[in-house]
Amino acid sequence: MKRDRASDQLLPQIIVYGFALSFGLITASLQALHPRAGGFMLVFSWWTLLAFVAGAVAMVPCFHVIVFSERKPLRRAALTAVTLVGLGAFFYPLRMVPDEKYGAIFQGLAVAVFALSILAALLFILYRFFEKETN
Repeated sequence: MKRDRASDQLLPQIIVYGFALSFGLITASLQALHPRAGGFMLVFSWWTLLAFVAGAVAMVPCFHVIVFSERKPLRRAALTAVTLVGLGAFFYPLRMVPDEKYGAIFQGLAVAVFALSILAALLFILYRFFEKETN
């Protein structure tokens, strides 16, 4: 029985550190991103490695709160912080896009948001269907 308890404690740790490492990779890729005449290029350096470590270390407390905290306001604050950092990381590369391409990019983003909204609605409908069946 002790093994089950150890595995129950291992999964949340994997989640916390796995997500923190993924945010570290995002931070490192954003640091390596440099503008160029035709768009951008990736330039890896020691700063990229430092950005990876700093990004991962900075996000560990947020994910730790999200996974382990029982205080709802604290979890909400951590989720908001992670969401804002993620959105910032998503839109940060737009600074390297030439002005004439903004229309096409925002049109593509609108289509992606629409498609993901439909997918989210379908998943929510499936969730409600399966919850109704179990009750």
